[in-house]
Amino acid sequence: MAESKGAAAAAPAGDAVARGKDASAGGKGKDAPAAAKDAAKIAGKKKNLKQLILIGAAALLLIGAGTGAYFYFSGSGSDSPAAGEDGAKTAGGEKDKKDKDSKDKKDKKGESKRPFFVEFEAFTVNLRDPEKFLQIKLTLQVKDVDTAEALKDLMPIVRSAIIPVLASRDAADLGTPEGKEKLCADVVDAARKAVAANGVDEGIQTALITHMIIQ
Repeated sequence: MAESKGAAAAAPAGDAVARGKDASAGGKGKDAPAAAKDAAKIAGKKKNLKQLILIGAAALLLIGAGTGAYFYFSGSGSDSPAAGEDGAKTAGGEKDKKDKDSKDKKDKKGESKRPFFVEFEAFTVNLRDPEKFLQIKLTLQVKDVDTAEALKDLMPIVRSAIIPVLASRDAADLGTPEGKEKLCADVVDAARKAVAANGVDEGIQTALITHMIIQ
């Protein structure tokens, strides 16, 4: 009977040990899937990180390629962007120079067509008829400013040459358009002869009557 009780007492103790082992084994079995799950998460994170690194590297390569292409084409084949800028400045300078030359040519062309005038003070002379005298203001039209300036310097000589032309007229002739036209032509001839020695005679084009009184 004592042996039976001892065996019975030993049996529960053995069962308890066995249950402890089973429980321990069961706990370890439950932890294994969780560890595998954690390992999978870590592996996934590492994979995502590698993908991000690859994407970033590809993006940097694309940016570098685009930047190089920009500098190459903006430089128009030059070795550096600075050279491209210098080329653009040179081209702009040449364009500005051409525009300025064109403007100067237009200005000169316009100046050559612009009339220049030399105005005389009024002449008062006796006409061929002793009882008549003429008061007249004349203006010479010349081709350029150089001729105008030269005539101003030679004004006394020109006036002296014109006075005899005026004094040789008849009052009746000066009253007609033909007579006035003939007077202007003779004034131009006299003025040209007076300044021929100074080389400005060809610059005198015509004479204009701006005021005339016959008394």
